[in-house]
Amino acid sequence: MKISIAMATYNGSRYLPEQLDSFLRQSRQPDELVVCDDCSRDGTIAILADFQKRAPFPVFISRNEKNLGFIKNFEQALSLCTGDIIFLSDQDDVWLENKLETIEKTFLAHPEKMIVTNDQRIASQDLQSSTGTTLENIRALGLEKAYMKAGCCTAIRKSWLEVVLPIPVEIGTHDAWINRIGDFCQLRLIVEQPLQIYRRHEENTSHSLTSSAGKLSRLSKLTHYGIRDASGGWKHQIIATNLYIGRLEKRARQLKALGAGELVEQTIAALQGKLPALEKRLEIASRPRWRRPPELLRFWLSGGYRNFAGWKSALKDMVRP
Repeated sequence: MKISIAMATYNGSRYLPEQLDSFLRQSRQPDELVVCDDCSRDGTIAILADFQKRAPFPVFISRNEKNLGFIKNFEQALSLCTGDIIFLSDQDDVWLENKLETIEKTFLAHPEKMIVTNDQRIASQDLQSSTGTTLENIRALGLEKAYMKAGCCTAIRKSWLEVVLPIPVEIGTHDAWINRIGDFCQLRLIVEQPLQIYRRHEENTSHSLTSSAGKLSRLSKLTHYGIRDASGGWKHQIIATNLYIGRLEKRARQLKALGAGELVEQTIAALQGKLPALEKRLEIASRPRWRRPPELLRFWLSGGYRNFAGWKSALKDMVRP
């Protein structure tokens, strides 16, 4: 089984050397590292060129002629990989020595899975203190472990690229796109063992609550998000849901060949059923608070809130701005 690492870089010179060195310490060495750089203006390219000379495995460096943004930069790196298994890598983490070996064994033990996602330790900028793991945060918030969708913790079979590429920029993040389609079709496995260190610093592109430092609880969701206007999030959910439906329909044949079976049609039907519910919540929230109760009650009685968190979502819709 050939292993590739797909890395996207952009002005990453500050932390990149530590991540590259963690590749060298792997108990199972990669067969290739493919790096796509998105027009870095610091010392990133020099660091990569030096690593290319001393690495015991092939290192391919591709420099974009113009800035593509992180989604399309990752897409390009993935498309250039030749391995059977492809690991996505950020430029500022540190992998534990058994990451590649553990995930390779997991894929071998589960030939039906297309995606494997591992847990990660959350650490300070200097990596000297750890505040727990992402999965611990997810559970503390009262969420399902499927919320573990970090791209930097994700490895995929090359055949999965036929399903997820190209990645639509409108989706907002490649992480959710790659992992959620796998969840829809029950083709993803989560390894609860932390296999890398996630560095928290001011330049992180992701500021998810699940990767926050410090102790979290179910109350943290309320204090973090509050009872605020959610219309922007719902509008994005509508866009994302339509994108997922379109891709599932377009790649139905490939998904069935990979073992998804009837789940493709079932997922499409479920997503299509959720769209009117999202649109209805938008409509309710657009009304002044004093005009919401009759419409909200009708939506509740029709079962519309079953698509969300039931009475909790209804209560929020009543009081949010």
